[in-house]
Amino acid sequence: MYYSCYMKRFLPALVSIMMAGAPAFAQHHNVTQMYDPGSAMREHPLDFVRMRLAVEFEPEKGLVKGNITHHFTPLRDAVDSFFLDGPGIQVKSASMNGKPVTYKTNQEGIWFYPAATLHRGSSDSLTIEYTAYPKRGIYFIGWNDPKGLSRKQIWTQGQGVDNRNWFPCYDTPNDKLITELIVKFNKEYKVLSNGVKVMEKDLKDGNILWHYRMSKPHASYLVMLGIGKYEVKETKSASGVPLRQWYYPEWKDRYDYTYKYNEKIFNFLESEIGVPYGWESYSQIPVQDFMYGAMENTSATLFGDFFQVDARSFNDRNYVAVNAHELAHQWFGDMVTARSGNSHWLQESFATHYNIIAERECFGQDHFDWVRRQAYNTAISTADKKSISHSQTPTSLIYQKGSVVLEMLKYVTGRDGYNRAVKRYLLAHKYENVDGDDLLNGFQDELGMGLEWFWDQWVYRGGEPDYKVSYEDVTSSGNRYTQFVVSQVQPTNEVMGLFKMPIVFEVHYADGSVDKRTEWIEKETHIVKVPNAGKKEIAFVLFDPNSQVLKTVTFDKPFEMLKQQALHAPHMLDRYDAVCAMRGMEPAKKRDVLKQVFENNNFHGIKTEIATQLLGDKGSEHIVRMALKDKDALVRKGVMQNTKTIDAALMADYEPLLQDSSYVTIATALEKLCAAFPANTGKYLAATKGIEGTNGRNVLIKWLELSIGEKADAALLNELVGYTSVSYEFVTRGNAMAALRRLNHCDDQLIANCLAACLSSNGRLAGPAAETIKYFYAQNKFKRQIADAVAAYNGTAREKESLAKLLN
Repeated sequence: MYYSCYMKRFLPALVSIMMAGAPAFAQHHNVTQMYDPGSAMREHPLDFVRMRLAVEFEPEKGLVKGNITHHFTPLRDAVDSFFLDGPGIQVKSASMNGKPVTYKTNQEGIWFYPAATLHRGSSDSLTIEYTAYPKRGIYFIGWNDPKGLSRKQIWTQGQGVDNRNWFPCYDTPNDKLITELIVKFNKEYKVLSNGVKVMEKDLKDGNILWHYRMSKPHASYLVMLGIGKYEVKETKSASGVPLRQWYYPEWKDRYDYTYKYNEKIFNFLESEIGVPYGWESYSQIPVQDFMYGAMENTSATLFGDFFQVDARSFNDRNYVAVNAHELAHQWFGDMVTARSGNSHWLQESFATHYNIIAERECFGQDHFDWVRRQAYNTAISTADKKSISHSQTPTSLIYQKGSVVLEMLKYVTGRDGYNRAVKRYLLAHKYENVDGDDLLNGFQDELGMGLEWFWDQWVYRGGEPDYKVSYEDVTSSGNRYTQFVVSQVQPTNEVMGLFKMPIVFEVHYADGSVDKRTEWIEKETHIVKVPNAGKKEIAFVLFDPNSQVLKTVTFDKPFEMLKQQALHAPHMLDRYDAVCAMRGMEPAKKRDVLKQVFENNNFHGIKTEIATQLLGDKGSEHIVRMALKDKDALVRKGVMQNTKTIDAALMADYEPLLQDSSYVTIATALEKLCAAFPANTGKYLAATKGIEGTNGRNVLIKWLELSIGEKADAALLNELVGYTSVSYEFVTRGNAMAALRRLNHCDDQLIANCLAACLSSNGRLAGPAAETIKYFYAQNKFKRQIADAVAAYNGTAREKESLAKLLN
């Protein structure tokens, strides 16, 4: 799964953080050093082999009508009862091996009591006819929109354990089974599920019967369904796998930008991983109001339609990384699946790692290093320092830190060795469950390398090294050398100790030559000497060039050395770090060198950092102008976002950004230009009228907000309030709510829209809605109006209780 979040693009080069103390326990193989209640595998007396689900819907009611047959074999000598997950499932009938079976339901699911004891090795089946009104797992989008403006869709999200809400099953990943779905639905809609489409049959009642079947086992949380009005374009991978890209017919012009690099990503990952794609075909389908970024359902990824982008929004937030992430999951998560919660990193860390290296194929080495650095900073800035193998570790560690742990493993073993070991691991456990030891054994067996030390410090323990580094140019007894002193200064305890990693030391000389040495740094303090046989003048020195090791570093360097590093270091990250180290310096001291670095570099991160440091400095306006006119949209966007106020001397340089190739830049420029030059607001609004934007109508919502602020207009206010309603997707609704908070406008319709949104299962809608209700309720002039609306809300007792809690 890809959690949808905006990663901060312009972060400090290095972030220092201290790890909080945590309770520690004795070391156990394949487990974190911290106590982890989620490390135990869920026990199950049955091995589920196949599942056949026939299902119909009454979407206006949110009703599921299903008939499911499970085929299974007992794992134990005697089984006299067993349990299926199924909260809210209403069983109409149940039979086992063709005969009625006794059952009993509770809040969590259904207990079954066979008439005769089941025995290990037998083959049995259970058929259940049922109905359900699920609130999770399956989502009915747009069917109750009174205006009929919303898309009408049905889609599912099974991870973590939500599929149990719409079909009864053993809903835990440590048992894998072959599934098939038969869906009866209105012929005006298309249906997608896992596996091969066996049948698409027109029925006389105006419906179509869709039949999909898997041929290989997968976990129950990966069962999916997507229903809506779509067009489908089929292409093929280099290996002949059918690739089917679903899209909205009215957004055909967005297809090329949404699925940009699609085939390239598939071909690269299949080649790099070295194991053929494990399923017959691969489909991708966008859906409205998806609460995450995307979900790697087996052979059929489902993703949020906010990734259906046009040429402009491609520059703001595109689908490329997510596309690669979910595709990588088809191997890591779908083909091989974590046995328990403490092995979840074997899915998300791998998927994140492979999406980053796939991005390198699409956008180049500098982009790869930049995203890798973002992952480093995200991991370092995460206060919770659990290991990546802890079942309760934050997603930022499982995703970002885990991805760079794998990159460091590749750094230690070499790319070829890494790829061979990963291939061995996948082939040894194809369509099975795995844990961290399986991966370790794959590496050790394939490469003959003892890597327990790496697992111990990077997988089973938390934190990262904090190095303090100094250097000295030494001449002694006629010999000249550069001496580095490296100390590990992180706190050490049972959870985090000293780290052992190979570190490269480089000395770059004024004549362009370089000496380097690699040393294993594992003690508290090391002294490393790099001979300077030619007795050359040192230009700059590097500790761990190109940031191969996850770490924080304190390494003070004089300005002249930073200047040479910023101008001449081979790797973008080392040049960027030198520029960042100049942040506290006076502009006059660094202006000339920063201008030279700006002109010598193409990468947006360096250019944006330079322009940001010089914003507000009169003597540097020419450099800021260069950045505002840069050909890279990411540079222009970065400077626009980092601008606090616009100086009148630069007004004419900022104004063209109202027509930029980035919607985020347009919306930000509109807001900041109107704030800086209120007399020109009418002109700026006229220049941006009719630009909607893509992600949540970001430009339009900002345009409405500023227009209303400029001149109170009831029609525009009603339009803005309307965008908070169920007729629109959650990003637009959230943007409109935020705009109305800033305008401090509250009316009955807004309250009604927000109260309904507060009950949404999508936290990315419910959260902003609750914030809006609380914001206005805190003001005396709205308090009674909101309290009356909550009291009069027409909903269930549970819904009314939930809304009442907002006012406490």
